Amino acid sequence: MKLRQAAALLPLAGLVLLGGCSTGLGDTSLLHPPKTTGREAEIQSLLSETVDRGYILKYPKTGAYRSAIVTYDLNGDDRDEAIAFCSAPNSELSVEVVVMYDDNGWKISGSFKADFPDVDCVQFADYDKDGTAEILAGFVTEGGQNELRIFDYDSSTHKTGRVEYEASYSGFTVGDYDRDDGREIMLMKLGSVESEAAAVLVDYDGSKLYALSTCRMDPSVTKFEKINSGLISEDTTGVVIDGLVDGVYNTQVLYYNAEKGALTNFPFTTSKKTNPTTRSFAINSEDINDDGFLEIPVINSGNISSESEEVAPVITWNRLSTKTNRLGFELQCVGNYDFGYYFTLPESFVGTTAATVSKDRRTLSIRALENGVPGDVILSFRVFDLGTGDTGDYTTIESYNQYTYTYKIHNADYLYIDEGIIKENFALNNLNA
Repeated sequence: MKLRQAAALLPLAGLVLLGGCSTGLGDTSLLHPPKTTGREAEIQSLLSETVDRGYILKYPKTGAYRSAIVTYDLNGDDRDEAIAFCSAPNSELSVEVVVMYDDNGWKISGSFKADFPDVDCVQFADYDKDGTAEILAGFVTEGGQNELRIFDYDSSTHKTGRVEYEASYSGFTVGDYDRDDGREIMLMKLGSVESEAAAVLVDYDGSKLYALSTCRMDPSVTKFEKINSGLISEDTTGVVIDGLVDGVYNTQVLYYNAEKGALTNFPFTTSKKTNPTTRSFAINSEDINDDGFLEIPVINSGNISSESEEVAPVITWNRLSTKTNRLGFELQCVGNYDFGYYFTLPESFVGTTAATVSKDRRTLSIRALENGVPGDVILSFRVFDLGTGDTGDYTTIESYNQYTYTYKIHNADYLYIDEGIIKENFALNNLNA
C-alpha cells in the first residue's frame, strides 16, 4: 500500500511542495500558552517580559506553519530564530509579532504591532538574495480580507525591521518563478465588487519590492481550496490553484513566461471557454506519482448505468506543458469517493478497462472493455464495516477508522494482475473531503 495514505489522512500536515496561504480554515480559537520546558519555556518567558503578562497566543489559520511560535533558520547558520504571534489580554484586535534570536539565550530582535485580529499564515523567502530569508506574515482583517506584512532580519546586528511593502491578498505563495535563483512572491486575489480577480508576481529590484507582472484570474472562483507552488514542467516553477465555483472545483495554473516577460494564467475560463479541469469532486492537484512535478486532475464521469451499478468516474492526472500550453497525460486512477480510496491503473489497463461501482457504493469493479462496453470483472475492491468477521473471498488491504478495505482478483491472467501490483497502486485518500 502506498505511503501516500499517511499524508492524505492528516489534514494538518504540510502542503505538497511549497504550500500557499489561505487555502482552508484552521483553529481560530485563541489559546493561552501551555506549560513548557527547556527551549520553549525560555521563549515564552521572554514573551512574558515583552508583551503584557497573560498574553494570548495567536495561531496561523492556514499554510504549513500552524504554530503560534514558529522556529526557522533565517540566515542559514544552523541556529533557528523564532517568530511569535500573540496578543495582550485587552488587545485581541491586534497582534504582536515578536522576532527572537538565540545567542547563548533567547533575545529580542524586534517587536511589532499589527492592527489585525487574526494571523492568516507565515512564509519565508530570501527575495533579495542576501542569504537571509525575510518573514512574510499574512493577517486577517475584520472585513475578512488578508493583508501581507514583511519583516527583514539583519544577521550582523540581530535586528529586525519592517519592510515598506504592503499588499492585500486572498492567497499567496513564494518560489523562483523567473528562474533567477531568487524567490518571488505570487499574490492572488479573488474577484469582488471593488476589484477583478487577478494575480501579481512581486519581485525585488535591488532596493524595493515591485509588481513584475500581473494577469487576470478566473472571476467565477469564490474560494481558493489549495495553493501549490512547485515544478509544473521542465525548468518552470509555477503555482497551481484549486478553487471552488458554485459547488464545483477547477484548477488554474500561473507561471511566468520569460520570453514574453509576462505572468500567464492557464487555463483561463471565460464565458466562451470551459475550464477542462472543472469537476464535482474535491480532488486537489498534487505530485501524484512522486516525479517532482505537480499534476492536475481531469475527471471523466461515467454515463453508462444499470439497475445494479454504474460506471465510475476516471481521474486522469496531467502535467502542463508551458511550451504548447496543453495538458499532457501522466496516469489514470479510478476511485471510490464515498469511502475515500483510489487505485492507479497500471499502464496496460489504460484504454483496455473500465470501472463500475455498485449501487450501495461498497464495491468498485474493474472490467475488461469489450467493444467499448464494460465486460467481465478482472479485479474488484469492496469496503466492509470494521469488525466484520467474514469478508468472504476478499483479501484485506488495510483497515482505517470504521472500514476494512479488501480486494478480489477475478482473472489473474488478464493483463497480468497480481497482489503486488494491487497493493502498490492502492491508496487511501480523502477524495470527498
